[in-house]
Amino acid sequence: MAAETSDEEAVSTLSATNWRPPRAGSALAVAIVAVGCWLLADALGVLDSLSIAEGGGAGVAAVVWLVGRERFSTLGTLLGVAVAPLAGGLLFVGVGYALIAQLAGFAPQGTVFVGLSVVLAGFGAASIPSDSADRERVSAATKSALLSAVGLLAVSGALVGNAVRTQKGMEPLADLPLPETIPELIPEATLVPPLGSFLLLVSLALLALGAALEALPVAELLDDRSSDDDAALEWYERLQSALDRSPIGVVIGIVLLAARVLLGPTYVDLWASLPPFVVGLLDGLARSTLLRWLAIRLLVVGTAVVVLVYLIRRLHRAGIGQHLGKIAVVAGTALALTAGWMGHDLLLNTLTGRLEAALPGQVAEIVLQQVDSVIQYYTGEVVALGLVALGGATAAISLGVLRLGTILRVVPARHSGHGLASAGLLAAGGFAAALGAPLPESLGALVGAVVVWDLGRFGVNLGQDVGRRASSLPVQFVRVLTAALIGAVTAAFGLAAVSTTPVSIATESAAAVALFAAVGVAFLASLVLAR
Repeated sequence: MAAETSDEEAVSTLSATNWRPPRAGSALAVAIVAVGCWLLADALGVLDSLSIAEGGGAGVAAVVWLVGRERFSTLGTLLGVAVAPLAGGLLFVGVGYALIAQLAGFAPQGTVFVGLSVVLAGFGAASIPSDSADRERVSAATKSALLSAVGLLAVSGALVGNAVRTQKGMEPLADLPLPETIPELIPEATLVPPLGSFLLLVSLALLALGAALEALPVAELLDDRSSDDDAALEWYERLQSALDRSPIGVVIGIVLLAARVLLGPTYVDLWASLPPFVVGLLDGLARSTLLRWLAIRLLVVGTAVVVLVYLIRRLHRAGIGQHLGKIAVVAGTALALTAGWMGHDLLLNTLTGRLEAALPGQVAEIVLQQVDSVIQYYTGEVVALGLVALGGATAAISLGVLRLGTILRVVPARHSGHGLASAGLLAAGGFAAALGAPLPESLGALVGAVVVWDLGRFGVNLGQDVGRRASSLPVQFVRVLTAALIGAVTAAFGLAAVSTTPVSIATESAAAVALFAAVGVAFLASLVLAR
């Protein structure tokens, strides 16, 4: 008895987020959203653009699902970050095409609001099967997408700046005072060998080399314990002992530089007192381009090796598993950049083709000429990476808005996918009705929104009682039929109210009456179904 009681208590204390609607109801909800959005987009004449926008919303939902996976979380984060620019790009392009159609007069003014509502509906519908739109997963996806967007914008911005510099024929950092353009503090000192800077550079390079050899397991590799011949190890220890004296050269170089600045003409006189042969030898050595080139590379490589070894040891001590998420974000960002760079032709051709089909003839010609000039100026690869960065930023902003909604508790904690899908379908139907779309489609979408909401709300309780995989089709069928009948009756009243409106009333007034009736459908149905 005690064991049974503890089992019952364990079941009853399960988090409500683990109760998910049955699969049949979830599939029906997704179908209702897809059909409702399709009917509204077709009625407004923007089926192609809104289909792309809805696909973008579904892609953002896929990003949340991938990043929030518990199994293979690192791979999921990598793929989610890599897919985010594509999802954000589809979202931006779909809404952008709807805006272009609206401005060109091909669609009613305000169609873009229907497009945004369809994006929300598509995101919610795609989140329904896995119930992935919860607070923790959205928060993780938002953080990863924001980090990736920052990296994408930084890389694309650097490439754009480099393209501008190349087109204008500027040298790197041409506007900054480079050493060769800075006047000498002591003009007389230009006559003496730059021995101080040379010693400082070479000593720092040798110091970096010594640190790199010490960081790497060179001594362990040379220690051959199978024989008594330790000649290699002795040579290595002598080399390391010599490199340990590099700080002496650093100090001498700093002293010579200080003397050059502080003594001025006296420093030149000191050099003049030396034999010309010695001065010439030191001058040739200090001004050697090859030695300075080697010293700079040695300094950079040695410093990089020391930093890399330090990071590897830090990761090993802290546990690399704690940093796999950050590594996955960087790898996903690199994968998105690589895909944009290698597939720039396909990306740009698809975009220009869609623009040519979406715009009127003369306008399309002007716009395409501008696009071609931009591509020729910045190169196709840079423009494609800019578009990838724009898609990544759009996905990050969308997830940030969703994250804000979860913080403000606008997004329901339970059945979030159903709630977002129904909200998007409700807004799309309301805006479509206000824009003059046929009222049967608009009110049907609004009724469908209420049914989707109830499928989630009732489905959670049903999933708690019988489980998600249990056979519950009869119960769900009765529930959906009841909701549809109540919505249809209320919609019939709204449709009758609009149809009996006098002709003298403006179209906007009739649309407002339809929208009011639609909101009444949602409100009344929610009250009745909540009982």
